[in-house]
Amino acid sequence: MCHYCGYTRKLEEPCSSCGSNHLRTVGTGTQRVEDLIANRIPSARLLRMDTDTTYSRYAYEEKFSQFEAGEYDIMIGTQMVAKGLNFPNVTLVGVLGADQYLYSGDFRSGEKTFSLITQVVGRSGRYEKHGCAYIQTISPEHPVIQDAARQDYEAFYADEIIMRKTALQPPFCDLAVIGLSSSDESAVRQTAEQLHALLRQALTDVVPQLPCVLLGVSEAGVYRLNGRFRLRIILKCKNNRRFRNLLRGVIAQAAGNRLFSKTSIYVDMNGDIG
Repeated sequence: MCHYCGYTRKLEEPCSSCGSNHLRTVGTGTQRVEDLIANRIPSARLLRMDTDTTYSRYAYEEKFSQFEAGEYDIMIGTQMVAKGLNFPNVTLVGVLGADQYLYSGDFRSGEKTFSLITQVVGRSGRYEKHGCAYIQTISPEHPVIQDAARQDYEAFYADEIIMRKTALQPPFCDLAVIGLSSSDESAVRQTAEQLHALLRQALTDVVPQLPCVLLGVSEAGVYRLNGRFRLRIILKCKNNRRFRNLLRGVIAQAAGNRLFSKTSIYVDMNGDIG
């Protein structure tokens, strides 16, 4: 099942495209973790918390209450169990795949990783009993992982703020993400290139009065979604009235191209660049 668009199909074997008989399920999702733990600790009562098991209206409250009441021994979950939960008897926490965000390409990747680890680790030993946490990572020497393991907020900030300043990232600038999508791959690429050229020319006319760094056209983290091809243009800028007026004018100018009618466009300030 695609968790972006909801498309679902059965695993076909052999493959309908190439005829291969070597298809198998892989990954480290919550269901796979549940199966592994069940094999290792058959007597454990397992509670899995993810979008597949909590689709009903009151599923969250019911399952959390059952866990707190001692009806389960081990909880396995996604980020929904990372914060806001207080269970006196929880003394051991494991963070699996702690590097998931660390190499995502988002400038907030270190911040997200540090926040998630510290939140999950904080579920253990919240009352009289001492707690312990294990962090699974392929980069144990990474400063973000080290700082999160020590719960050292000041050290993380000191390292992160230097990185942000060196790479000219927020809070030292604003990021304008222009997203384009279309079911016609050729149309969205041509529209993106035209829009990029117009932006480059417009910025050339106003620099240095309006400092801005224009990055090239690139594919979104998920390039094709719901049958639409997705591209993006990122600008490092200062989000003021003059910049917004310039951006509005350029987009209006690009809208006159016939290809633009096949393309959807949005602008997101300081949002997700994935």
